[in-house]
Amino acid sequence: MTSGPAHDLPLEEALRRHAGFDRSPEVLNVLNHAAWAAFHAPWEAPQVESPMSDEPQEDDLAESPSPRVQTFTQAMLSAWMDKEGLHYFQNPDRGLLVDFRFGLKSNRSVTLRTWVSGRNKDILTINLVSDRRVPPEDFARALRLCNDWNQEFRWPRALVEQDYRTTDALEDSPPSPEDVAAREETHMARLCLDFQIRLPEGIHQEALETILDDIVSSSWDFWRLAHDKWGL
Repeated sequence: MTSGPAHDLPLEEALRRHAGFDRSPEVLNVLNHAAWAAFHAPWEAPQVESPMSDEPQEDDLAESPSPRVQTFTQAMLSAWMDKEGLHYFQNPDRGLLVDFRFGLKSNRSVTLRTWVSGRNKDILTINLVSDRRVPPEDFARALRLCNDWNQEFRWPRALVEQDYRTTDALEDSPPSPEDVAAREETHMARLCLDFQIRLPEGIHQEALETILDDIVSSSWDFWRLAHDKWGL
């Protein structure tokens, strides 16, 4: 235990004399005891203790409230499209559809379709399809384009879509390998971009909009690559 100074020199007087370059044992003894008691030099302003906690302070919470997680619904997709000023068609069975054009001189347009899918209605599904068809002789090149894209970019996934069925009835048996090969050699295909993510716990509206913005923005890179480098 530390004892106090054995004299009656006031702290204010000791500080005044120390400022006048008085380094006598009497002055230093008073200042040493004062510094020990306060854990800082008595002529310095006390340091304000910062809380050693990872918890956000009340002021921070008041200034930046946390975004609210919502159950994922199609209404959230509509809110994004309204915010972006997109003219979309809403189909009860096919979700929301938007048609884009590259420009007045472009021979390509792209249809964006996004909807809520899955047994539990918790999967965000985005599909972008070009109206420009891939002729049979370019089918293999289109596959190479998609493979190159998918190796470099994780999302959206690129694929060449072609209908191998001979009828529209889903219960019909799949076509034989010979029929598939014949259709590949004689039927047009189309380039598609696809993205899916499951959101069982819901999502912030801001986070959902970031995902949608990124997918649409990345899709333009793919269509330009298909046109400029691959001629598709």
